[in-house]
Formats: sequence, C-alpha cells, structure tokens
Amino acid sequence: MDELERIKAMTPEEQQAYLDSLQACEHNCATCEQECGSKVQKPAKVVLIVTSGKGGTGKSAVSVLLAKAIRKQGASAAILDADIAGFTIPAMLGMTEPVLGDMPELKPVESADGIPVVSMGIIVEDALEPVLWPGKDMAKLAVWLFKDTKWPEGLDVLIVDMPSGAGDIPLEYYTTMPLDYALAVAEPGETASGALRRAINLADMLRVPVMGVVENFAEEGMGIAASCETIPVVASLPYDPALRRAAGEGKLGSYETDAFDYLARALLELR
Repeated sequence: MDELERIKAMTPEEQQAYLDSLQACEHNCATCEQECGSKVQKPAKVVLIVTSGKGGTGKSAVSVLLAKAIRKQGASAAILDADIAGFTIPAMLGMTEPVLGDMPELKPVESADGIPVVSMGIIVEDALEPVLWPGKDMAKLAVWLFKDTKWPEGLDVLIVDMPSGAGDIPLEYYTTMPLDYALAVAEPGETASGALRRAINLADMLRVPVMGVVENFAEEGMGIAASCETIPVVASLPYDPALRRAAGEGKLGSYETDAFDYLARALLELR
C-alpha cells in the first residue's frame, strides 16, 4: 500500500498520532530506535524544499537563483530536481546531455556555473520524451534520487525543487525524508492566493516548518502579503524579461540578482 492510501485508511486518532510522530522526528537515524521505514540520513546541514500550490510560479528559477546566492556567501549548495515528469532545472542551466546513466554511482553533475544538480533531465536519453509512469512509481524514483545520490561531503544546503501541488512525490518527501524547512513560491494576485495557502497548509499539516514565501513576478500594487498571514515574504523577484530569456536559453546560472541574498544568509544561520 502506498503512503497516501495508508494515511487515508487511518482513523482520525491514528492520523493525529502519525502527524505527532513526524513532528517528533529528529532525523538522526544512527541513534533512532523507531521503525518508521525511512532511515534516511540528512545529505546536507539544511534540507530545504521549494514548493507551490500551482504550476507556473517559477519554483525552478527560484531554486537556481537561491543556490547562486548561497554560493555567493561562500557556502555550498546543490539542487535536487524532484519533479520527475516536469524537470526543468537542467535546461535552465544549459545541461542538455544525459550524464548520470554512464556513471558507476549516482552523484550530482556540476553545471557550467558550478552548481551540483541531480535531475531526471540528465539521466534520460531523450529529455523530450514524456515520463509515463504511475504517480507512486515516480514518487519512489524521486525518493531514490534523494537517498542514493552521493552528495558532496559537508554540503551546506540541499535545495529540493518539488512538483507543484500535493501529489505522490510531495507526500513521500514530507512524510519520509529528513526535511528542515519549506519555502513557498507564489505569484501576486487574488487567483494565486488560494494555491499559496494550500501549499502552506500542506507543509503545516505534515509538520515541515515554512520559513517564508518568495513572491515571484512581483508587480507594484499587487502584493501577496495578505495571503501569507503570519508567514513572512522573504524574497521578492520582479518580473524581468532578461530573466525569462536567460532561463529559456539555458543561461540562468549567469543571471545576476541580489533578491535572494537575505534569504541565503538566513538559511546559513540555521546550519
């Protein structure tokens, strides 16, 4: 039985006990006596998932620019593209050739700009072929990428670019992976506020702290602060045609912005 069906089959009391156990987990598998089925060591000092309640918010671009900002602070950052069917990180960074399939072990591949990346986009032979797998199988593959990758020693921050919404992959990560924080990405406007709240509520329900919201495609007079309530807006990235071109041409690694410098410093203080 997959994780979603197992949770659905629980009584309300069992669900609450399960959520309480998630909150109590310290992800120190070496000393833990619980049999939770996870047993996954943290691959970095801070594991941050980048999420949203809907597609098209620019999560992948935010993940790349945040990794650049962390590296600018003199720390290390890697990206795991957990969107198995909708991977975009490699194309944004100009990584167009399959690489991981030829390696004796699974390890990140550095972009031309020095960002270590793991993604289906550099595993599959043809990045244009659709991934036609059931959701639970894609979730298992996404978990395998997290667990079996040989991540760099002493990695400061692992950024996990999640698929949108609350499907099998987010559920598997929220309930079985050692996550420290979630970062929600949203675009301004009333139509996006419900999606933002769903993303925040999902993380809250599964006991992953939301450290903040990134407002992407920001426009004057169209903020998202009212939708966030008690969650702070930690970065605001204005709409910029140059950013869109850089991502579309595989040159996002060379796009410069200071919009994520504050967030990068805050993350590194949590190590």
